[in-house]
Amino acid sequence: MSVKEDRIRQRAYEIWEREGRPDGEDMRHWLQAFQEIAASADADSQPAGKSRAKKTTSADKPVKPKVASRSKGGAQSVPTTIPPPKAGKPVAGLTKH
Repeated sequence: MSVKEDRIRQRAYEIWEREGRPDGEDMRHWLQAFQEIAASADADSQPAGKSRAKKTTSADKPVKPKVASRSKGGAQSVPTTIPPPKAGKPVAGLTKH
C-alpha cells in the first residue's frame, strides 16, 4: 500500500469519527479525504514566489449567502415533487404489459 493511500485511509477514518461513526458513508468519507489530500499535495507542489501585500477592497471580501428564514417551530421547507396523475379509466387502444 502506498504512503498516499495510507494518508487517505487515515484522513477518511478521522472524518468518520468526527461525524459520529455513521454507517454506510465510507465512500463519501474516502472521496472527501482523497480530495483533501490531493488539494494539499497541489498546494505543496506550487512554487513559492514572492508574496506581496494585497490591498483589500470591498470587491475582495467574500459574500455571505443569505439564510432562508425559518417558519415557527424551526421546521424547514422541503422541496417536493408532483405525484403522477391518478389512474382513471383506461384509454382506448392502450394495452397493459
